Amino acid sequence: MTPSLWVGREERETLRVCFADGRTLTGSYLSVAGQHFIVCRGPEMPLHGRAEGPLEDMDVLSVVVEQSRAEVLEAGRLRLFGEPVPGREPVTREDYRHRLQVLARAVAMETEWQREMQLRRQFDEAAARIGLAAGKRAWVLAEAKWGLRSNAPPTMSDLWVDAVASPSCFARPRPQDFDPDPAVRRRRQGTSVQSRVDPRSIRNMLSALRGQKLKARLTRLGDPPEDRAHIQIDMPIKGRSRFVAIAECSDGGGIDWRLAWDGNDSKTGLRRKRQAEATSEYERLVTTLRVGRPIVQPDLFC
Repeated sequence: MTPSLWVGREERETLRVCFADGRTLTGSYLSVAGQHFIVCRGPEMPLHGRAEGPLEDMDVLSVVVEQSRAEVLEAGRLRLFGEPVPGREPVTREDYRHRLQVLARAVAMETEWQREMQLRRQFDEAAARIGLAAGKRAWVLAEAKWGLRSNAPPTMSDLWVDAVASPSCFARPRPQDFDPDPAVRRRRQGTSVQSRVDPRSIRNMLSALRGQKLKARLTRLGDPPEDRAHIQIDMPIKGRSRFVAIAECSDGGGIDWRLAWDGNDSKTGLRRKRQAEATSEYERLVTTLRVGRPIVQPDLFC
């Protein structure tokens, strides 16, 4: 029995199929439920191509491989990523940091849109190997663009629209974020002694607010995160009713706090504000912002 012409064929291979009636089709091979199809593409065909088939062995004279599956995938990768930016394969923490900085500078300097997208894909692929978060990728890219016009180390205000940002959107990467070892990347960064002993520091204030049974959470952090932050406190009023405690580093080195209404300034919103200010939760909130955390933990191991 003559073996089928389709034996050994892989999906997405580019094949040239010659038929007994003299026709010739060239396209991508597709197999569905044991049946064989050729997906043809061209200027006069639909954008997604046109599938010819199912093709019967008795109608086919020959099947020639024009391009293997591996070659098709490599060609597709070349279209997506373009020519790779020169540089050796990163291995260590410093290698990954340097590689991402090189790719970010290439993205910042590129003027042609299609090539810029290819370079951005190369950057994202390298960042994905070490699980670098989207907000920290944004910092590396913004820092590279800043470096084209200034040699000064950038602050968050230079790179972002404000001096604080949601960490999921924008944050400076830690040195350990570039480490190829996931266990090292997951390791929590220690806090300074000043942040632990100051009862009105950001970490102690958040702990104090939660200790007062208030629904408090960090929404924005500065750079460094111990100097600036926004803490959102939800009030027990129906509808959008919340305050934001804004922390800023003072000239004396401590943390100053101020409270801002984060609801609407409409008639309904102002009514909710008055209702929130009449609650016991608001009284505890104001008192806590004034005194901070009464008992601090100067030593992490005590």
